[in-house]
Amino acid sequence: MQSGVIDGILSVEDEAEEIIENAQKEASSIIAAANDKAAKLVSQSLEEARKRGQSDVDAAEALLASHLAMYEEERARILSGENHVDPEVLDRAAERIVNRILSTGVQDE
Repeated sequence: MQSGVIDGILSVEDEAEEIIENAQKEASSIIAAANDKAAKLVSQSLEEARKRGQSDVDAAEALLASHLAMYEEERARILSGENHVDPEVLDRAAERIVNRILSTGVQDE
């Protein structure tokens, strides 16, 4: 009888160890899956932010090109003598263009 009780205890201990091992494996698997999912989400978020940033840079460059084209047209018109523009107006326009360029952070390389 005692050997049956001892065998029963040992059997329960073996089952408990197996349950613990399975739980640890499952926990590791869950943690690894969560880690992979988090890494993918971070990567996707970074890519979206990069695309939005590039879109903002493209828009700023287009705006800059438009302003520079307008400035050049006005400059050419002034130099051709069609109209006379007050030098102060030109200075203010040039200052606004420079400030706009500096505020975009875009620089020629």
